[in-house]
Amino acid sequence: MASTDRRRAHVVLFPFMAQGHVAPFLSLANLIRRARPDDVLVTMVATPAVANSLSATLAADGVHVHELPFDPPADDLIALFLASESLHPSFRHFLAGLTSTDPTAHVHVMADMFLAGWTLAAARSAGAASHSAVLTTGAYGSAVYFSLWNSVPLIPATTSTDGELLFRLAEFFPDVDVRRSQLTDHLAGADGTDAWSTFISKQIAAFRSTDALLVNTAEDLEPKGIQMLRQLFNNVPVYPVGPLLLRPTAALSSSSSPAPGTKRNAILSWLDRQPPCSVLYVSFGSQYTIGASQMFELALGLEISKHKFLWVIRPPAGQDVNGEFRPEWLPEGFIERVEASGRGLVARCWAPQVEILEHASTGAFLTHCGWNSVQEGLGNGVPLIGWPLSAEQFYNAKVLVEEMGVCVEVARGMRAVVGSGEVVAAVEMVLGDTVEGGEMRRKAAEMKEVIAAARGDNNNGGDGTSIKVVQRLFADVMHC
Repeated sequence: MASTDRRRAHVVLFPFMAQGHVAPFLSLANLIRRARPDDVLVTMVATPAVANSLSATLAADGVHVHELPFDPPADDLIALFLASESLHPSFRHFLAGLTSTDPTAHVHVMADMFLAGWTLAAARSAGAASHSAVLTTGAYGSAVYFSLWNSVPLIPATTSTDGELLFRLAEFFPDVDVRRSQLTDHLAGADGTDAWSTFISKQIAAFRSTDALLVNTAEDLEPKGIQMLRQLFNNVPVYPVGPLLLRPTAALSSSSSPAPGTKRNAILSWLDRQPPCSVLYVSFGSQYTIGASQMFELALGLEISKHKFLWVIRPPAGQDVNGEFRPEWLPEGFIERVEASGRGLVARCWAPQVEILEHASTGAFLTHCGWNSVQEGLGNGVPLIGWPLSAEQFYNAKVLVEEMGVCVEVARGMRAVVGSGEVVAAVEMVLGDTVEGGEMRRKAAEMKEVIAAARGDNNNGGDGTSIKVVQRLFADVMHC
Protein backbone atom coordinates (compact mmCIF):
# COMPACT_ATOMS: atom_id res chain seq x y z
CA MET A 1 0.00 0.00 0.00
CA ALA A 2 1.41 3.41 -0.91
CA SER A 3 2.02 5.79 1.95
CA THR A 4 -0.55 8.22 0.51
CA ASP A 5 -3.25 5.53 0.85
CA ARG A 6 -2.55 4.78 4.48
CA ARG A 7 -4.86 5.84 7.26
CA ARG A 8 -3.13 8.68 9.08
CA ALA A 9 -1.90 8.01 12.59
CA HIS A 10 -1.36 10.33 15.53
CA VAL A 11 0.89 8.80 18.20
CA VAL A 12 0.64 10.32 21.67
CA LEU A 13 3.66 9.56 23.87
CA PHE A 14 3.38 9.97 27.64
CA PRO A 15 6.54 9.28 29.69
CA PHE A 16 6.73 9.18 33.46
CA MET A 17 8.32 12.37 34.82
CA ALA A 18 11.82 11.03 35.59
CA GLN A 19 14.95 11.30 33.46
CA GLY A 20 15.44 7.54 33.26
CA HIS A 21 11.96 7.25 31.73
CA VAL A 22 11.99 10.40 29.60
CA ALA A 23 15.22 9.52 27.76
CA PRO A 24 13.84 6.29 26.22
CA PHE A 25 10.73 8.17 25.11
CA LEU A 26 12.89 10.75 23.35
CA SER A 27 14.55 7.92 21.48
CA LEU A 28 11.17 6.30 20.77
CA ALA A 29 9.84 9.56 19.31
CA ASN A 30 12.87 9.76 17.03
CA LEU A 31 12.43 6.12 16.04
CA ILE A 32 8.78 6.66 15.07
CA ARG A 33 9.68 9.73 13.02
CA ARG A 34 12.37 7.76 11.19
CA ALA A 35 10.06 4.79 10.60
CA ARG A 36 7.15 6.90 9.32
CA PRO A 37 8.47 10.38 8.46
CA ASP A 38 5.65 11.51 6.18
CA ASP A 39 2.28 10.40 7.51
CA VAL A 40 2.46 10.10 11.30
CA LEU A 41 2.00 12.93 13.78
CA VAL A 42 3.83 12.54 17.08
CA THR A 43 2.94 14.43 20.26
CA MET A 44 4.78 14.14 23.57
CA VAL A 45 2.59 14.81 26.61
CA ALA A 46 4.58 16.08 29.57
CA THR A 47 4.30 17.88 32.87
CA PRO A 48 5.79 21.40 33.08
CA ALA A 49 9.24 20.47 34.42
CA VAL A 50 9.73 17.90 31.66
CA ALA A 51 8.10 19.95 28.90
CA ASN A 52 10.33 22.96 29.50
CA SER A 53 13.48 20.91 28.99
CA LEU A 54 12.21 18.98 25.96
CA SER A 55 10.48 21.47 23.70
CA ALA A 56 13.53 22.60 21.72
CA THR A 57 14.93 19.07 21.35
CA LEU A 58 11.64 17.61 20.14
CA ALA A 59 10.75 20.50 17.85
CA ALA A 60 13.90 19.77 15.85
CA ASP A 61 12.56 16.24 15.26
CA GLY A 62 9.09 17.45 14.28
CA VAL A 63 7.52 16.28 17.54
CA HIS A 64 4.88 18.43 19.23
CA VAL A 65 4.80 18.90 23.01
CA HIS A 66 1.53 19.15 24.93
CA GLU A 67 1.88 20.29 28.53
CA LEU A 68 -0.43 19.13 31.31
CA PRO A 69 -0.38 21.15 34.56
CA PHE A 70 0.90 19.15 37.50
CA ASP A 71 2.10 19.99 41.00
CA PRO A 72 4.26 17.04 42.09
CA PRO A 73 4.47 15.99 45.74
CA ALA A 74 7.71 15.86 47.73
CA ASP A 75 10.39 13.31 46.96
CA ASP A 76 8.41 10.18 47.76
CA LEU A 77 8.13 7.83 44.81
CA ILE A 78 4.86 6.11 45.64
CA ALA A 79 3.28 9.50 46.39
CA LEU A 80 4.40 10.68 42.95
CA PHE A 81 2.99 7.55 41.30
CA LEU A 82 -0.36 8.05 43.01
CA ALA A 83 -0.42 11.80 42.34
CA SER A 84 0.08 11.16 38.62
CA GLU A 85 -3.47 9.76 38.51
CA SER A 86 -4.70 13.34 39.00
CA LEU A 87 -3.66 13.91 35.36
CA HIS A 88 -6.41 11.56 34.17
CA PRO A 89 -9.13 14.21 33.50
CA SER A 90 -6.87 16.65 31.65
CA PHE A 91 -5.30 13.86 29.60
CA ARG A 92 -8.70 12.45 28.68
CA HIS A 93 -9.84 15.96 27.65
CA PHE A 94 -6.77 16.34 25.43
CA LEU A 95 -7.38 12.97 23.74
CA ALA A 96 -11.08 13.71 23.24
CA GLY A 97 -10.08 16.90 21.44
CA LEU A 98 -7.82 14.94 19.09
CA THR A 99 -10.41 12.30 18.27
CA SER A 100 -13.21 14.82 17.66
CA THR A 101 -11.07 17.18 15.57
CA ASP A 102 -10.00 14.44 13.15
CA PRO A 103 -12.21 11.35 13.53
CA THR A 104 -10.50 9.61 10.59
CA ALA A 105 -7.05 9.60 12.22
CA HIS A 106 -5.90 6.60 14.25
CA VAL A 107 -4.97 8.03 17.66
CA HIS A 108 -2.63 5.67 19.48
CA VAL A 109 -1.43 6.27 23.05
CA MET A 110 2.01 5.00 24.08
CA ALA A 111 2.14 5.38 27.86
CA ASP A 112 4.91 4.73 30.35
CA MET A 113 4.58 1.51 32.32
CA PHE A 114 3.87 3.48 35.51
CA LEU A 115 1.08 5.45 33.83
CA ALA A 116 -0.48 2.47 32.05
CA GLY A 117 -3.50 1.89 34.28
CA TRP A 118 -5.30 5.21 34.09
CA THR A 119 -4.04 6.15 30.59
CA LEU A 120 -5.65 2.99 29.22
CA ALA A 121 -8.97 4.02 30.78
CA ALA A 122 -8.57 7.58 29.48
CA ALA A 123 -7.71 6.41 25.98
CA ARG A 124 -10.73 4.15 25.72
CA SER A 125 -13.20 6.62 27.17
CA ALA A 126 -11.91 9.42 24.91
CA GLY A 127 -12.25 7.33 21.76
CA ALA A 128 -8.56 6.74 21.03
CA ALA A 129 -8.22 3.83 18.64
CA SER A 130 -5.51 1.93 20.50
CA HIS A 131 -3.13 1.97 23.47
CA SER A 132 0.22 0.45 24.32
CA ALA A 133 2.30 0.35 27.49
CA VAL A 134 6.01 1.12 27.20
CA LEU A 135 8.39 -0.79 29.46
CA THR A 136 11.40 1.51 29.65
CA THR A 137 13.35 -1.26 31.40
CA GLY A 138 14.61 -4.53 29.94
CA ALA A 139 12.50 -7.61 29.31
CA TYR A 140 13.98 -9.98 31.90
CA GLY A 141 14.15 -7.38 34.66
CA SER A 142 10.57 -6.27 33.98
CA ALA A 143 9.26 -9.84 33.88
CA VAL A 144 10.82 -10.79 37.22
CA TYR A 145 9.91 -7.47 38.88
CA PHE A 146 6.23 -7.58 37.94
CA SER A 147 6.00 -11.33 38.57
CA LEU A 148 7.16 -10.71 42.14
CA TRP A 149 4.55 -7.98 42.62
CA ASN A 150 1.95 -10.31 41.16
CA SER A 151 2.83 -12.83 43.91
CA VAL A 152 2.72 -10.67 47.06
CA PRO A 153 2.83 -11.37 49.92
CA LEU A 154 6.10 -13.13 49.15
CA ILE A 155 6.82 -16.36 51.03
CA PRO A 156 10.35 -17.79 50.96
CA ALA A 157 10.59 -21.20 49.33
CA THR A 158 13.96 -22.28 50.71
CA THR A 159 17.38 -20.98 51.67
CA SER A 160 20.55 -20.75 49.64
CA THR A 161 23.73 -22.63 50.51
CA ASP A 162 25.02 -19.47 52.19
CA GLY A 163 21.88 -19.15 54.33
CA GLU A 164 19.99 -16.43 52.44
CA LEU A 165 16.23 -16.70 51.95
CA LEU A 166 15.21 -17.63 48.40
CA PHE A 167 11.89 -16.79 46.75
CA ARG A 168 10.71 -18.88 43.80
CA LEU A 169 8.44 -17.55 41.05
CA ALA A 170 6.59 -20.84 40.91
CA GLU A 171 3.42 -19.64 39.14
CA PHE A 172 5.18 -18.29 36.06
CA PHE A 173 8.93 -18.95 36.16
CA PRO A 174 9.73 -21.93 38.42
CA ASP A 175 13.38 -21.94 37.31
CA VAL A 176 13.97 -18.39 38.62
CA ASP A 177 15.10 -17.92 42.22
CA VAL A 178 15.27 -14.48 43.82
CA ARG A 179 17.34 -13.77 46.93
CA ARG A 180 16.13 -11.63 49.82
CA SER A 181 18.91 -9.15 49.06
CA GLN A 182 17.36 -8.70 45.60
CA LEU A 183 14.10 -7.36 47.05
CA THR A 184 13.45 -3.76 47.96
CA ASP A 185 11.96 -3.28 51.42
CA HIS A 186 8.58 -2.18 50.09
CA LEU A 187 8.40 -5.33 47.93
CA ALA A 188 9.55 -7.67 50.70
CA GLY A 189 7.03 -6.13 53.10
CA ALA A 190 4.09 -5.88 50.71
CA ASP A 191 0.90 -7.70 51.74
CA GLY A 192 -1.24 -7.02 48.68
CA THR A 193 -3.25 -4.21 50.29
CA ASP A 194 -0.55 -1.58 50.80
CA ALA A 195 -0.14 1.47 48.53
CA TRP A 196 2.64 -0.06 46.45
CA SER A 197 0.75 -3.32 45.88
CA THR A 198 -2.44 -1.52 44.92
CA PHE A 199 -0.66 0.76 42.48
CA ILE A 200 1.42 -1.94 40.79
CA SER A 201 -1.57 -4.30 40.49
CA LYS A 202 -3.37 -1.64 38.43
CA GLN A 203 -0.44 -1.46 36.04
CA ILE A 204 -0.26 -5.26 35.71
CA ALA A 205 -3.98 -5.36 34.90
CA ALA A 206 -3.41 -2.71 32.22
CA PHE A 207 -0.50 -4.68 30.73
CA ARG A 208 -2.86 -7.62 30.28
CA SER A 209 -5.58 -5.50 28.67
CA THR A 210 -3.64 -3.10 26.46
CA ASP A 211 -3.23 -3.59 22.73
CA ALA A 212 0.55 -3.99 22.84
CA LEU A 213 3.58 -3.95 25.11
CA LEU A 214 6.62 -2.08 23.87
CA VAL A 215 9.85 -3.05 25.62
CA ASN A 216 13.20 -1.29 25.62
CA THR A 217 15.30 -4.19 24.34
CA ALA A 218 16.05 -6.17 21.20
CA GLU A 219 14.85 -9.70 20.44
CA ASP A 220 18.41 -11.01 20.06
CA LEU A 221 19.57 -9.24 23.22
CA GLU A 222 16.97 -10.78 25.55
CA PRO A 223 15.14 -13.68 23.88
CA LYS A 224 14.38 -15.38 27.22
CA GLY A 225 13.13 -12.17 28.82
CA ILE A 226 10.79 -11.40 25.93
CA GLN A 227 9.28 -14.87 26.12
CA MET A 228 8.82 -14.40 29.88
CA LEU A 229 6.89 -11.16 29.28
CA ARG A 230 4.58 -12.87 26.80
CA GLN A 231 3.91 -15.64 29.29
CA LEU A 232 3.34 -13.27 32.22
CA PHE A 233 0.97 -10.91 30.42
CA ASN A 234 -1.40 -13.36 28.74
CA ASN A 235 0.32 -13.26 25.35
CA VAL A 236 -0.40 -9.58 24.76
CA PRO A 237 1.71 -8.73 21.68
CA VAL A 238 5.24 -7.73 22.76
CA TYR A 239 7.28 -5.46 20.49
CA PRO A 240 11.01 -5.19 21.34
CA VAL A 241 11.61 -1.67 19.99
CA GLY A 242 14.93 -1.13 21.77
CA PRO A 243 17.54 -0.34 22.50
CA LEU A 244 16.05 3.12 23.04
CA LEU A 245 19.35 4.97 23.27
CA LEU A 246 19.95 8.63 22.55
CA ARG A 247 22.78 9.76 20.31
CA PRO A 248 25.44 11.76 22.21
CA THR A 249 24.17 15.18 21.10
CA ALA A 250 20.59 14.39 22.09
CA ALA A 251 21.70 12.85 25.36
CA LEU A 252 23.57 16.00 26.27
CA SER A 253 20.89 18.45 25.23
CA SER A 254 18.16 16.58 27.07
CA SER A 255 20.07 16.14 30.31
CA SER A 256 18.54 17.76 33.35
CA SER A 257 22.02 18.35 34.74
CA PRO A 258 24.24 21.24 33.71
CA ALA A 259 26.99 20.25 31.29
CA PRO A 260 29.58 23.02 31.26
CA GLY A 261 31.79 22.69 28.22
CA THR A 262 34.97 23.13 30.26
CA LYS A 263 34.05 20.23 32.57
CA ARG A 264 33.13 17.96 29.67
CA ASN A 265 36.32 18.83 27.81
CA ALA A 266 38.47 18.24 30.89
CA ILE A 267 37.00 14.76 31.37
CA LEU A 268 37.42 13.75 27.74
CA SER A 269 40.90 15.25 27.62
CA TRP A 270 41.89 13.14 30.64
CA LEU A 271 40.54 10.03 28.92
CA ASP A 272 42.52 10.89 25.78
CA ARG A 273 45.73 10.56 27.79
CA GLN A 274 44.96 7.04 29.08
CA PRO A 275 45.89 3.72 27.40
CA PRO A 276 43.16 1.81 25.51
CA CYS A 277 40.68 -0.15 27.65
CA SER A 278 42.46 0.85 30.87
CA VAL A 279 39.88 3.00 32.69
CA LEU A 280 37.09 1.88 35.01
CA TYR A 281 34.13 4.25 34.71
CA VAL A 282 32.12 4.44 37.96
CA SER A 283 28.62 5.93 38.03
CA PHE A 284 25.40 5.09 39.85
CA GLY A 285 23.18 7.16 37.56
CA SER A 286 21.54 10.53 38.00
CA GLN A 287 19.13 9.51 40.77
CA TYR A 288 21.01 7.01 42.92
CA THR A 289 23.94 6.92 45.31
CA ILE A 290 25.43 4.54 47.87
CA GLY A 291 25.86 4.70 51.64
CA ALA A 292 28.66 6.63 53.31
CA SER A 293 30.53 3.55 54.56
CA GLN A 294 30.14 1.89 51.15
CA MET A 295 31.51 5.01 49.47
CA PHE A 296 34.52 5.00 51.78
CA GLU A 297 35.30 1.33 51.03
CA LEU A 298 34.77 1.83 47.30
CA ALA A 299 37.30 4.66 47.35
CA LEU A 300 39.81 2.51 49.23
CA GLY A 301 39.31 -0.34 46.78
CA LEU A 302 39.76 1.88 43.74
CA GLU A 303 42.98 3.30 45.14
CA ILE A 304 44.39 -0.08 46.14
CA SER A 305 43.54 -1.68 42.78
CA LYS A 306 46.12 0.41 40.91
CA HIS A 307 43.82 0.56 37.87
CA LYS A 308 42.81 3.88 36.31
CA PHE A 309 39.32 5.10 37.13
CA LEU A 310 36.86 7.91 36.42
CA TRP A 311 34.28 8.26 39.20
CA VAL A 312 31.15 10.40 38.95
CA ILE A 313 30.53 11.01 42.62
CA ARG A 314 27.48 12.26 44.51
CA PRO A 315 26.79 12.74 48.23
CA PRO A 316 25.96 9.46 50.00
CA ALA A 317 22.50 8.14 50.85
CA GLY A 318 20.67 10.32 53.34
CA GLN A 319 22.13 13.51 51.87
CA ASP A 320 20.94 15.70 49.01
CA VAL A 321 22.11 13.65 46.02
CA ASN A 322 22.70 16.85 44.05
CA GLY A 323 24.13 18.81 46.96
CA GLU A 324 27.67 19.82 47.86
CA PHE A 325 30.13 16.97 48.32
CA ARG A 326 32.09 16.93 51.60
CA PRO A 327 35.66 15.58 51.76
CA GLU A 328 35.02 13.62 54.97
CA TRP A 329 32.92 11.11 53.03
CA LEU A 330 36.14 9.80 51.46
CA PRO A 331 39.50 8.66 52.87
CA GLU A 332 41.62 11.65 53.85
CA GLY A 333 43.45 13.10 50.86
CA PHE A 334 41.92 10.56 48.44
CA ILE A 335 41.00 12.94 45.63
CA GLU A 336 44.27 14.85 45.86
CA ARG A 337 46.37 11.64 45.78
CA VAL A 338 44.67 9.91 42.87
CA GLU A 339 44.43 13.04 40.73
CA ALA A 340 48.03 14.13 41.43
CA SER A 341 49.30 10.69 40.44
CA GLY A 342 47.14 10.60 37.31
CA ARG A 343 45.55 7.36 38.50
CA GLY A 344 42.04 8.68 38.77
CA LEU A 345 39.64 11.51 38.08
CA VAL A 346 36.70 12.38 40.33
CA ALA A 347 33.83 14.29 38.68
CA ARG A 348 31.18 15.91 40.88
CA CYS A 349 27.59 14.89 40.03
CA TRP A 350 27.80 14.91 36.23
CA ALA A 351 29.84 13.54 33.33
CA PRO A 352 29.13 12.95 29.60
CA GLN A 353 28.34 9.26 30.05
CA VAL A 354 27.63 8.36 26.43
CA GLU A 355 30.92 9.84 25.26
CA ILE A 356 32.84 8.22 28.13
CA LEU A 357 31.50 4.78 27.27
CA GLU A 358 32.30 5.32 23.60
CA HIS A 359 35.88 6.32 24.41
CA ALA A 360 38.66 3.88 23.52
CA SER A 361 40.25 4.25 26.97
CA THR A 362 37.17 2.96 28.82
CA GLY A 363 37.62 -0.70 29.71
CA ALA A 364 34.87 -1.40 32.25
CA PHE A 365 31.81 0.21 33.84
CA LEU A 366 30.83 -0.05 37.52
CA THR A 367 27.10 0.64 37.35
CA HIS A 368 23.87 0.49 39.36
CA CYS A 369 22.49 -1.62 36.49
CA GLY A 370 19.82 0.86 35.44
CA TRP A 371 18.72 -0.36 32.03
CA ASN A 372 19.67 2.79 30.11
CA SER A 373 23.20 2.60 31.52
CA VAL A 374 23.44 -1.13 30.84
CA GLN A 375 22.54 -0.68 27.18
CA GLU A 376 24.89 2.29 26.81
CA GLY A 377 27.72 0.18 28.21
CA LEU A 378 27.02 -2.96 26.20
CA GLY A 379 26.35 -0.86 23.10
CA ASN A 380 30.04 0.02 23.25
CA GLY A 381 31.25 -3.47 24.17
CA VAL A 382 32.14 -2.45 27.74
CA PRO A 383 31.94 -5.23 30.38
CA LEU A 384 30.19 -4.37 33.63
CA ILE A 385 30.69 -4.49 37.37
CA GLY A 386 27.23 -4.50 38.90
CA TRP A 387 26.08 -2.79 42.08
CA PRO A 388 22.27 -2.76 41.77
CA LEU A 389 20.50 -0.46 44.21
CA SER A 390 16.73 -0.56 43.65
CA ALA A 391 13.68 -1.80 41.74
CA GLU A 392 14.38 -4.06 38.74
CA GLN A 393 18.11 -3.25 38.80
CA PHE A 394 18.66 -6.41 40.87
CA TYR A 395 17.15 -8.54 38.09
CA ASN A 396 19.00 -6.65 35.38
CA ALA A 397 22.19 -7.62 37.21
CA LYS A 398 20.93 -11.19 37.47
CA VAL A 399 20.44 -11.58 33.72
CA LEU A 400 23.74 -9.81 32.97
CA VAL A 401 25.64 -12.23 35.22
CA GLU A 402 23.72 -15.49 34.73
CA GLU A 403 22.45 -15.30 31.14
CA MET A 404 24.75 -12.89 29.26
CA GLY A 405 28.01 -13.40 31.14
CA VAL A 406 29.03 -9.74 30.77
CA CYS A 407 28.95 -8.69 34.43
CA VAL A 408 30.33 -9.49 37.86
CA GLU A 409 28.33 -8.30 40.87
CA VAL A 410 30.39 -6.57 43.55
CA ALA A 411 27.59 -5.59 45.96
CA ARG A 412 23.82 -5.39 46.19
CA GLY A 413 21.74 -2.58 47.66
CA MET A 414 22.51 0.49 49.77
CA ARG A 415 22.90 -1.47 53.00
CA ALA A 416 25.24 -4.21 51.78
CA VAL A 417 28.43 -4.61 53.78
CA VAL A 418 31.19 -4.36 51.20
CA GLY A 419 34.91 -4.18 51.85
CA SER A 420 37.67 -2.66 49.79
CA GLY A 421 39.03 -6.14 49.07
CA GLU A 422 35.84 -7.12 47.25
CA VAL A 423 36.12 -3.99 45.12
CA VAL A 424 39.75 -4.78 44.29
CA ALA A 425 38.87 -8.37 43.32
CA ALA A 426 36.04 -7.30 41.01
CA VAL A 427 38.10 -4.59 39.31
CA GLU A 428 41.05 -6.95 38.82
CA MET A 429 38.79 -9.65 37.38
CA VAL A 430 37.37 -7.34 34.73
CA LEU A 431 40.32 -5.08 33.91
CA GLY A 432 43.17 -7.44 34.73
CA ASP A 433 44.68 -10.20 32.62
CA THR A 434 42.25 -12.89 33.80
CA VAL A 435 40.40 -15.67 32.02
CA GLU A 436 37.09 -14.40 33.41
CA GLY A 437 37.77 -10.85 32.27
CA GLY A 438 38.71 -11.98 28.79
CA GLU A 439 35.49 -13.96 28.49
CA MET A 440 33.43 -11.01 29.73
CA ARG A 441 35.07 -8.74 27.16
CA ARG A 442 34.37 -11.25 24.40
CA LYS A 443 30.71 -11.55 25.33
CA ALA A 444 30.34 -7.77 25.73
CA ALA A 445 31.73 -7.40 22.20
CA GLU A 446 29.03 -9.82 20.99
CA MET A 447 26.35 -7.74 22.71
CA LYS A 448 27.75 -4.65 21.00
CA GLU A 449 27.10 -6.27 17.62
CA VAL A 450 23.56 -7.25 18.64
CA ILE A 451 22.78 -3.68 19.70
CA ALA A 452 24.38 -2.25 16.57
CA ALA A 453 22.18 -4.51 14.43
CA ALA A 454 19.08 -3.33 16.28
CA ARG A 455 20.04 0.31 15.76
CA GLY A 456 21.14 -0.19 12.16
CA ASP A 457 24.61 1.16 12.96
CA ASN A 458 26.40 -1.35 10.72
CA ASN A 459 23.79 -1.46 7.98
CA ASN A 460 25.19 1.15 5.59
CA GLY A 461 22.33 3.52 6.31
CA GLY A 462 19.68 0.79 6.22
CA ASP A 463 17.09 0.09 8.88
CA GLY A 464 17.92 -1.76 12.06
CA THR A 465 15.56 -4.21 13.71
CA SER A 466 14.17 -1.47 16.00
CA ILE A 467 12.68 0.46 13.09
CA LYS A 468 11.35 -2.75 11.53
CA VAL A 469 9.61 -3.63 14.80
CA VAL A 470 8.02 -0.16 14.94
CA GLN A 471 6.83 -0.57 11.36
CA ARG A 472 5.33 -3.95 12.27
CA LEU A 473 3.57 -2.33 15.24
CA PHE A 474 1.94 0.19 12.92
CA ALA A 475 0.76 -2.58 10.62
CA ASP A 476 -0.45 -4.98 13.34
CA VAL A 477 -2.02 -2.63 15.88
CA MET A 478 -2.78 0.60 14.05
CA HIS A 479 -3.50 -0.96 10.66
CA CYS A 480 -1.84 1.96 8.95
